[in-house]
Amino acid sequence: MSGDLNRAGTDDGRAGGEVEEFLTVSAPPSPDEYWRPSSLPTETLLMTEEASAEAVQEFLRANVVPARRAEPRLAAGLASVDKQRVESPEGTVAAWRRGDGPAVLLVHGWEDDNSLWAPLIDALGERERALVVLDLPAHGFSEGEWGLAPQAADGILAVAGALGPIDAVVAHSFGSGGAMIAISEGLIVDRAVFIAPPLRTSNRWLRYAKRLGVSEHVAFAAQSIYEQRIGPARASFDFRAELTDLDADLLVIHSADDERAALSDSQEVLPNCRRGELVVVDGLTHRRTVRDPEVVARIVDFVTEARHQ
Repeated sequence: MSGDLNRAGTDDGRAGGEVEEFLTVSAPPSPDEYWRPSSLPTETLLMTEEASAEAVQEFLRANVVPARRAEPRLAAGLASVDKQRVESPEGTVAAWRRGDGPAVLLVHGWEDDNSLWAPLIDALGERERALVVLDLPAHGFSEGEWGLAPQAADGILAVAGALGPIDAVVAHSFGSGGAMIAISEGLIVDRAVFIAPPLRTSNRWLRYAKRLGVSEHVAFAAQSIYEQRIGPARASFDFRAELTDLDADLLVIHSADDERAALSDSQEVLPNCRRGELVVVDGLTHRRTVRDPEVVARIVDFVTEARHQ
């Protein structure tokens, strides 16, 4: 099933550029697209050793370290809420809880923060729906240096454990990947809303290398360092497969003019999901979709209904 809100919107304080793809591929990759240390040909391994350590580290940081604002932002609806400091493998994570009982967990995207959710926080409050909001590791008020989806999952799991119970999750962009990793590692939710999820299947390391004019040898070396740190299970995480196997009610919202995550990827994946619904909007682009009044109302209805089933 798909819907069409067909509503244009205006930008409400765009944050820094959002990462448009998930860390690794999310469908069976072709050998020339995706690489893991165990599958590299010997000659490629030898060539990778030629990449300078300085170039590799520079490229690695460009991929995994988000830019921070000079002053972290706070959604107005959280101004009267005590900020909680939750310990995680990535350092202390800032989080806020409003209301009692099972809560909706709100997960922002790359180089964003809790303030993204200001309209949804207000709308959930009007429906007396408990919520938990966090700044992901390496974002906002939270500690951390690396900030891709596996690090996001660490923050999500820590906050859910400390401030739960959690019965629903709403995530934007790469935050959807982090939320899906967390679900695969034990976070249990009845309903999930993913807005502009990153479901592209090609290798992001090679795409970024091409964009930045970096050699494939440097990209392979940086990918190897990263995957060694996050471990083989997370390095081989398949977002598409996990999404289609998700045993929860799923709502995906995607703008037809999203400039960072292609609508066609959601259209390809959603028909294969167990209980998935795709809502297509237009004129809202990648970030404005989250804050559009009609989208917010749709999300609130979806996660509020879940409490009464």
